[in-house]
Amino acid sequence: MSNIQGKKILLVEDDEVLSRMYEKRLMLEHADVMLAKNGREALEKLSEGEVDLMLLDLMMPDMNGYEVIKKVRENPEQSKIPIIVLTNLDAHPEYIEKATGSKVEEYLIKSDVSVNEVVEKISEHLPQ
Repeated sequence: MSNIQGKKILLVEDDEVLSRMYEKRLMLEHADVMLAKNGREALEKLSEGEVDLMLLDLMMPDMNGYEVIKKVRENPEQSKIPIIVLTNLDAHPEYIEKATGSKVEEYLIKSDVSVNEVVEKISEHLPQ
């Protein structure tokens, strides 16, 4: 069993098929998965309670991932939450730092990683 078991993971993805696929895979690891379809929903879920890690898409309606990263990193109660960006944007990861003033733990391109690789990365960045 991985260290994902029992961890609260916030999955922020507007593509319903991808969202369901990652949710099912994380549930196989016995994670506690919360879903958000956009940045605004993500911030609402974050304010509701503790989250161990956020898997975040960048391009979403309502509020994009860059705005979410900026707000989370500015909030003292949330600033230490590991963020893994999972995006179709082939932009360079350093652009996140330029756009938000903050770093993320991982920057993954959806087409370049398998679901299992994403789960592995989540496991690497979860607090023990």
